[in-house]
Amino acid sequence: MIRPSPVLSAARVVLIAGIVAGATVAPGQTAAPAIATPTPADATRLGEVRGDTLIVSLERLVDAALERNEMLLASGAWVDAARAQATGAWSGFLPRVSVSEFFLRSDDPLMAFGFKLNNRNVQAADFAPDRLNDPGETDSWVTRLQLLQPIFNGGMEWNGKAAANAASRAAVFDHARARETTVLQAVEAYEGLALALSYRGVVEAAIVSAEAHERQARSLLEAEMATEADLLQARVFLSRLRQQRIIVTNQVAAAGEAIRLLTAIETPLALAAEPGPVRSDPGDLPAAGDVRQRSDLEARRFEAVAAGKLVGVATGAMLPHVNLSLQRDYYSQSDIFGSDAKSWGLGVYATWDLFKGLQDIGDLRRARAQGRAAEHRYQFELRRAQHEAHQAWRDAAAARDRIAVAEDAVEAARASLRIVANQYREGLASMVDLLDVQTAATQAEGDLVQARHDYRVDLARLAHAAGSGIPEGGIQ
Repeated sequence: MIRPSPVLSAARVVLIAGIVAGATVAPGQTAAPAIATPTPADATRLGEVRGDTLIVSLERLVDAALERNEMLLASGAWVDAARAQATGAWSGFLPRVSVSEFFLRSDDPLMAFGFKLNNRNVQAADFAPDRLNDPGETDSWVTRLQLLQPIFNGGMEWNGKAAANAASRAAVFDHARARETTVLQAVEAYEGLALALSYRGVVEAAIVSAEAHERQARSLLEAEMATEADLLQARVFLSRLRQQRIIVTNQVAAAGEAIRLLTAIETPLALAAEPGPVRSDPGDLPAAGDVRQRSDLEARRFEAVAAGKLVGVATGAMLPHVNLSLQRDYYSQSDIFGSDAKSWGLGVYATWDLFKGLQDIGDLRRARAQGRAAEHRYQFELRRAQHEAHQAWRDAAAARDRIAVAEDAVEAARASLRIVANQYREGLASMVDLLDVQTAATQAEGDLVQARHDYRVDLARLAHAAGSGIPEGGIQ
């Protein structure tokens, strides 16, 4: 009986899809066609075109993602909105100037007399009782220029401006973190493509070996030195590998789609990762560092500052308010924007809402609670960031150590495969033994590919956890 010995586990094949951000093409499905055919300039934003393949450069991929990713552009728009709100917060200090035009028509005796008085055209006859009691319909046009100047509003203006400034700074830091996250996603997408291509190379090499095993089994069967079972086992093993090739090829397409999604660049060309140097000694890891200056933590800190300032706004709403008003009126009984008569007024208004149905007390308590929540959130995010940085360092260290072990395993597996292949040729080993060793060799090759991929991605995640972007010298 032939023992099942898959060359690449199903979990590993699924992993190829998982490490590609946004890839949704499932095994067995074909990748969706490109939406539009771009100009050559669009394609070369990602790398160089060689034949019908676009060789993607990590550096260009990062630049394209930072320039074109719609979610990052949306984050930048939110920064502009927060800055605009901070600019608008100056209204608590600056005067407000308005111009108004009123048209009034009435037969009310008091209003009619007032219209005439405003226009400075009251005559002696207007005091006659019948004219006062029954003035008829009277029109009036009023053009008003008004200036309102805040003087004191319980500190609402100072605290409101400080809260808006802090919220604006938080938006800036959130956008900076979004850029760092986009860089990480670009690295993960690039390495996902490289991993899928490397796995395909491993499977292709295994297929070449499996085809040789099949030919050898057929030759030995014809020479009556092997059984038909050996040939059938070789064919089944080869069939499994060809199925794996279909799955991995599909994952290569999915990885390319993830890059197109991230960069908003549609290209019908097949994508391939730019080959880089393979380092046998990954070297020392960078330290996890102090995460307190990380962009997202700075954003949470400024959010806590803004929440604290809003407590001052809620407190100011309970105090007296003093404002100044200066207005200039132009009157006419017949013409819009007329100036038959003029007047001005200057007023200083002091108001104090002593009781508003507990609304002010509720607002103050809510602001204080939100301030405490923002502070607790900052403290938690700080501890979580420290945990993420330490975990990212441990993951990178484990991946680095796995590389050396995987390289030794590959060497041993290749040597074992040569030995058993010779033994099978001499009739000293069975086809099952040969295929088991071939499976182990292919698995070892896959483990090495995975370890190198994990190390490069974990380096990028360590840099992201520390808030330092791509490590100096790139991902190697």
